[in-house]
Order: sequence, then structure tokens, then C-alpha cells
Amino acid sequence: MLGAIVADQYVGRYWTIIIFSTVYMIGWLILTCTALPVSLEHGSGFPGYVVSLVVIGFGTGGIKGIVSPLCADQYRNTDNYVKTLDSGERVIVDYDLSIQHLYNWFYWAINVGALLGGIICPLLESQIDFWVAYLLPTCMFAVAIIVFISGTRFYYRPNPTESVIMKAFSVVGFARKQAKLPENKQARKECKDVLDFAKRNSEIPSASSWDTATLQKAKWTDRFVDELKEAVMACKIFIPLSIYWVCYNQLSNNLISQAAVMARPSSLPNDIMSNFDPIALIIFIPITDLLFYPFLRKHKINFYPQKRITVGFFLGALSMVYAAVVQHYIYLDELFISSGGETSNVSVFIQIPCYVLIAFSEIFASITSIEYAYTHAPKSMKSLVSALSLWPNCVAALISLAISPSAEDPNMVWVYTGVAVGAFVCGCLYYYLFAHYDRIDEEARLKKITGPEEFEPKPENVA
Repeated sequence: MLGAIVADQYVGRYWTIIIFSTVYMIGWLILTCTALPVSLEHGSGFPGYVVSLVVIGFGTGGIKGIVSPLCADQYRNTDNYVKTLDSGERVIVDYDLSIQHLYNWFYWAINVGALLGGIICPLLESQIDFWVAYLLPTCMFAVAIIVFISGTRFYYRPNPTESVIMKAFSVVGFARKQAKLPENKQARKECKDVLDFAKRNSEIPSASSWDTATLQKAKWTDRFVDELKEAVMACKIFIPLSIYWVCYNQLSNNLISQAAVMARPSSLPNDIMSNFDPIALIIFIPITDLLFYPFLRKHKINFYPQKRITVGFFLGALSMVYAAVVQHYIYLDELFISSGGETSNVSVFIQIPCYVLIAFSEIFASITSIEYAYTHAPKSMKSLVSALSLWPNCVAALISLAISPSAEDPNMVWVYTGVAVGAFVCGCLYYYLFAHYDRIDEEARLKKITGPEEFEPKPENVA
């Protein structure tokens, strides 16, 4: 949130990334140096570990909500328009679909990095030492900063704006004050959104009392009010997504513990198994983006954002059902071992479908949510809303901490089952609450292209 505010209001996204990347780099240096044998001998290991986590968290928090918006900023054709292909066919060049394509490949790229680091670093730790495992990402991050800075002249770097947060609070406060006036009782029933009370040219027919003096002095425009309404729409979907991320979080804790008690090659660390998630994403994101989505569009099947996120919920729930079934057979196997059997017969590789299901759920829920955050945020609040899209991860981590006392044998079947039921129920509620957003978005999209001037091809805008 701090990084988003600094980016939107003070120095812009580019310089915010530079500033917090420097902090991030310092954190990695502390982690690597305090893991050296000489540092451990002098008792610096644990204090250095704690300090490095705080510094790294501060650094990554400063850039995590900003990198993808800066990436999306590079696509400058923000208006839908009609283009005539060489075949004579007239097609709509859709801005939202372009951003969807961009975010799919952005997510693909970060999972390539996650896969390489997730395999190489544990092997370096097991074969050599922790400091070597930390040195590799430290060096790679230094290279990343150099590459990022070297491309500066190619970037479109939007400037910061005025304090949009205070402006947003002013709009909300004014609208709520107007809506509470007794003479606007009927208007409250007619209005679709309370923020419409903050418009100069109100769309509410029976609004009879208006604080025109305040509106004359107001620093916001009706367009800003509409943009703020879209931002609020986007932020509302983040609340239930916390339950989805509880499913995802099992990859980095309980599923790793599950792998530790399963049959596996002696040279295979149990935490290597989580890399099947980025492997699946690297394979299936291109298939989804280049084949599956175009196939649906070709057959006039509209797989809108809220539908995709809902499917993500259900796939996340299904992955937890699978984990519960695997855990059930692990317990049966342990009973067999305790009654005179030998070693575990449940192969660790039967976990793979669980990771594949989670990966598919990310394609539909995670990528879509960050894409939706960017496309529905005002230009002056894109970093802020993108940062807010990461809040469900935070809430999910707290939920995972809350249920962690019960996450031990022999309760694990019920832990996975409980998470699955929660994700399924939340997915149903999510679609019930937000399915109409797809209709609103489609109406807004069609409204942009219904003007006669929009049906003339604009070859100069094609890039």
C-alpha cells in the first residue's frame, strides 16, 4: 500500500520500483551475509534472518503492486476500435482482451522464475549450504535491476497525480451526505450507486436537493466519480477471494508436510514437489491464452471475468478434495505400516494432480483478479487498486495461521475438506454477488464502440 501511494501521488511507478528494489536488494545482502559460516559462528544467523525478512518484506511490498501495472501501462491503445483485416473481415480490437493477454504472459514469466528458483535453491542448500542458496537470488536480483534500468528509454512512465486518496474520500463523503438528506429519500431508491450523488450532472431523476456551492468548488469531475465507481467495483471482489487464497496457501505448508511422509526417491526433497505448480502454469498458460480463450470467442462463448474467477474457486476447492483423498490413503497406509507393513507405498507423485488443479485455478482466479484490478482502476489509482488486489493474500495468510493449530495428524483430512467446502461455498456466493458485473462491463464496452466514428478502421493505432 505504501509503495502504491508513493507511486500514484509522488514519484511515479518507475522510480518507486527503483527505490524499493534498492531496499529489497539490501535485504537479500543481509540474508546472504548473515548466513555465511563466519556469521553463524558469531551468532548473527538468527538476528540477521529476522532483520532480512523485515527488509525484504518492505522492499517486495513496495514493488509487488506496481510492476504489473507498469507493464500494462506500456499498452497505449486504451480505446476499443474496429479494424479491417486483409481478408476484409471487420473485427473489434478490444482493450480488455489485450490486457488479459498481457497479464497471462506476465504471470507466465514470473512462474518461469519461480520454477528455476524453486528447484535450484533447495538443491544448492542440500548439496552445499544455505548461504549459497541465498547468493543465487541475490545475484539474479542484482541482474534484474540492471536489466530494468537499462531499458528505461523504452518505457512509457506515467507521471504521479495529486492526492487521489483524499479526493476519493471527499467524493464518498459528499455523496453519502447528499444521499442522507430527507428530501432525497426517493432519489436513494432510484440511484444505482450512491456515488452518483457526487456528480454535477446527476443521472438521478428525482434528486431534489443539491449542495451546488460545494460542487462548484469540488476538485473532482463526473468522469472521476465514474472511475471511482469502477475502482470500488473492483475492490469488492477482493474480499471473498481471501478464501480462494487459503486453498493456494496449502502449497507452501500442508502439502509440503504431506509430501514428507510419502514414498519418494531419497534424492528428492519434499519441498521440490511444489514446483509442479509453476511447471503446470508454464505449460497451460500458453495453451489457455493462445488456444482455449480464442476457441471460446470464435464460437461466441463469452467467458467473462466473474465467470473465470468463479471457476477458479471451484477448481481450488476440487484440488483440496483431491488432497483430502490422498491424505485418507496416507492414513490407511500408516495403519498398514504400524500393523507390520514396511515402508510407505503411497507415492509422492500422486500429489501432481493437486498442483495441476491449483495451477488451473490460478489462471482463472489469480490472473483475472489482478487484470480486473488494473482495467477497472482510474488512471490516477492504478497502483493503489493493484496493491489492494493483493490484500486477499494477506487475509488468507492470517486465516491459515488461525487454523494452523488444527492442521496436524490425525485431522488433516478434515482440514483439507474444510478448506474445500469453504472455497466451494464462497465460489457460489461470489457468483451470486458479482455475476452482474459481467453485464455492466459488457454494456460499458459496447457503449464505447457504438459511436459511428468508432466503426472506421484506425490503422495508425494498431501496434
